[in-house]
Amino acid sequence: DDLVEQVQKDSRLTEIFKASDFVRLRRTLKEQFCYILNGGCSYTGRDMKSVHADHGVTTAEFNALVEVLQAAMTREGVAFSAQNRLLAKLAPMKRDTATR
Repeated sequence: DDLVEQVQKDSRLTEIFKASDFVRLRRTLKEQFCYILNGGCSYTGRDMKSVHADHGVTTAEFNALVEVLQAAMTREGVAFSAQNRLLAKLAPMKRDTATR
């Protein structure tokens, strides 16, 4: 939840998330993280390539989102090693999301 709240406040990310449905984003991120971490969840969202095709996300914006995610996990007390495990699983998504 904190991640989505911070995304809405971060000036580096407001442009790429301006048209987002934040209720849906919050739900699908939780599903996706749970699915990626083998938590027994199903992911009902679309694939990353089609979701981000028209957003024109830059590498700098992608990196800013990673920073916001790391800060959110730190605030929630997620151990650094666990953060790294999640980020390692998310890293391959860069090629499908950062298109500029």
